[in-house]
Amino acid sequence: MNKNIEIKKVGINGEGIGYLDRKIVFVPGALPGEEVVVDIVKRNRGYSEGKLVKILKPAKNRVKPQCFLYDNCQGCNMMHMTYLSQLKEKKEAVRESIRKYSEYDLSKTVFKDVIKADKQTGYITSVNLPVVRFKDKITFGIYQRESKYLTVMNRCLKHHPLINQCLNDLETILTNEDCRVYNDKFKTGLRFLKVKLVEDKIQLVFITGRDGLSDQTVKQISQLPYVAGIFMSVNTSKYQEFDETGYSKLYGSSRLEMYHDDKKYLVGIKTKLPENIDMMWKENQIVKTMVKDSQKIISINCKAGFLELNLDQEEIIAIDEKKYHIEDAKLNAKYLNRDNIKFIAGKVDERIVTHAKKKIYDTLIIHGDRTKISERIINTIKIARFNTVIYISQSHSSLAKDIAELDKSYDIERIAGLDTSCHNTYLTTIVKLVRKAR
Repeated sequence: MNKNIEIKKVGINGEGIGYLDRKIVFVPGALPGEEVVVDIVKRNRGYSEGKLVKILKPAKNRVKPQCFLYDNCQGCNMMHMTYLSQLKEKKEAVRESIRKYSEYDLSKTVFKDVIKADKQTGYITSVNLPVVRFKDKITFGIYQRESKYLTVMNRCLKHHPLINQCLNDLETILTNEDCRVYNDKFKTGLRFLKVKLVEDKIQLVFITGRDGLSDQTVKQISQLPYVAGIFMSVNTSKYQEFDETGYSKLYGSSRLEMYHDDKKYLVGIKTKLPENIDMMWKENQIVKTMVKDSQKIISINCKAGFLELNLDQEEIIAIDEKKYHIEDAKLNAKYLNRDNIKFIAGKVDERIVTHAKKKIYDTLIIHGDRTKISERIINTIKIARFNTVIYISQSHSSLAKDIAELDKSYDIERIAGLDTSCHNTYLTTIVKLVRKAR
């Protein structure tokens, strides 16, 4: 049944929010200030979900999405609004989450405008994609959660052009070589492809069934001028944390060279890089400024340590659960002569306790993901009484829930937002917490 609704605000997933019979209605694709016709497709106790049928009064900040796949892809759910509007909505979402979940007073907190990305398209330099068959071709795509629509990803506007070129070249080679997609019954075929671009070179990892890749197929791929390494992992389990298993090198080098500020870093095949490397360096500089008065730092979930390798403090303890991250971090620390940093592999919950109980570290850096940190880490922060806590996260709701646990002991001095993932609701948020004076 179609209903006319006025959209009041943007939800945390980029959808428009209106009200019908005093009940919230979520409308993907609608913007605040718009009058729209909505088909109510799902009714729940506390809210309804609607499908946008027609826009009666468009918002001034509405634009035509750049991507031809926008209507059938959920990856860019804010592309229908101007870029500056996206940044404003992301900033407000962070503020709203902190207000909702905590008791922090943000009236004295420095929170400047979100730092925009240098590139809003062509910035993604690493992708992990299922291998699929579509129109008699082997290609790479994602089935959307709700519609099950297959979005073929070899023309994505956010991919670096060389990533798209690589996907198209692989499509041709794999199809011509008569490769097959994964068959769960026989445990054969190609499952997933991981592509990592560093500078102008690409590493490829194929996750396959028992049959792997043929020598002829590897030879064809190795002749692509930008391919620096080809790896394979035979994995027939439903468990998809493929980096935990070994990779077989089929061609090329195991590490790529990455350069920044006249420094060279070695990047291993398992090392996870952010999708927007340029913004990673900006993020690191902001954190470096926030901790300029710190002397001794503990950093958790440090991954390969690209932030920590650029800090100049007297002592830095950097912890990550993935051994392959720490191996790369140690290698780069040795190469860069950074003997002030100790990289440690192990369970973060346990390792942080060992060092924090010494009470000689004045600062904690938390590299958050999109889930809450553990209660044990929260308790360790309270006991260790760090002067400063830096929390970095792409999930403003998880961030807000975590720092809410500390609002009795800490104030928020500064918040910085970086648009590391354009055209969707993700925002890299850096919060500086300082211990309250007693």
